[in-house]
Amino acid sequence: MKKSKSSASNVLAGKGFYIALSLCVAMVGAACYFAYTQTSNDLSAQLESSLQSEQSVSFTKENVPKATTTAASTTTYTRTTVAEPAVTEAMVPAVPESTAPQTTAAVLVHKPEPAPKPVMPVKGEVINPFSNRELVKSPTTGAWQTHNGADLAAEIGDDVVSIAAGTVKSVEEDGLFGVCVTIDHGNGIISRYCNLNSGVTVTAGDELRGGDVIGAVGDTAEIESAEPSHLHIEIYRDGVFIDPVAYIQGKTE
Repeated sequence: MKKSKSSASNVLAGKGFYIALSLCVAMVGAACYFAYTQTSNDLSAQLESSLQSEQSVSFTKENVPKATTTAASTTTYTRTTVAEPAVTEAMVPAVPESTAPQTTAAVLVHKPEPAPKPVMPVKGEVINPFSNRELVKSPTTGAWQTHNGADLAAEIGDDVVSIAAGTVKSVEEDGLFGVCVTIDHGNGIISRYCNLNSGVTVTAGDELRGGDVIGAVGDTAEIESAEPSHLHIEIYRDGVFIDPVAYIQGKTE
């Protein structure tokens, strides 16, 4: 019996040891957990405080404007006064009483005189007019052809004059119109006088005025030999035949 009680005591003693050991382990674990929690909270607080401090410092450095100072500029104006010399009576030149006021002489402008009007080369009437490029029947040849000039009635030996001022361009003998004189009047106007006699009084290059004699009426134009005695005259304007009588009378454009 005593042996049984001793065994139970031994069992209880062994269980007590393990219970005590378990309590110790639990207390050590609790203590470690408490220490870990406290340390973690302290570290979080320190880290948050450090971040806030850095942000505050960064904000202070970036956002605080630098103090600038501007020196006020001043401008100084200096006014210089120049004294004008006094004008005395001795300085003013005397004007002679006998000096008459000057006048500007009028300038006379001489207008160019208009060119003299053309004159008829002979005094006779028109016996065969200008055809103006139309075909007419020739009294001499009987052929239908243009008459590029005008035939003016005149007696053989009558003077023939230049219709206007100009330069003799040529003196020649044409196979159809006989002895002819051509005069250049400028501005594209040229006159030609045909059926003259051989006693022409001008040569090429002569300068003429309107009304100057250039020769006399003859009988040298074979193509117009069937007509009464006359002067055949032609006028060109820019190389084109125009009506001689109308031009001389101022009836052309």
